[in-house]
Amino acid sequence: MFEEYKYLLVLLFVVLVFTPVTLNAIRRYRETPPPMANNDRKLYRLWRSDPDAYERQYGAMDREYIKAQEEKARRKQDQK
Repeated sequence: MFEEYKYLLVLLFVVLVFTPVTLNAIRRYRETPPPMANNDRKLYRLWRSDPDAYERQYGAMDREYIKAQEEKARRKQDQK
């Protein structure tokens, strides 16, 4: 009797083990961290654990960075 359900049990085990890992990977893929946290693991961990603290410490620099990138893109468009 056990032989009949052996493959079903293995499949169930694999699904149960890999479902949380896959869902976590999909969730992390969809999130959009701020620019500085996107490039620095320490800032990324701070942003994930306490977004308010990250905003207090690095929010102004992020806004300045975004503004500089928009200005750079606008100048590049004007040159074309």
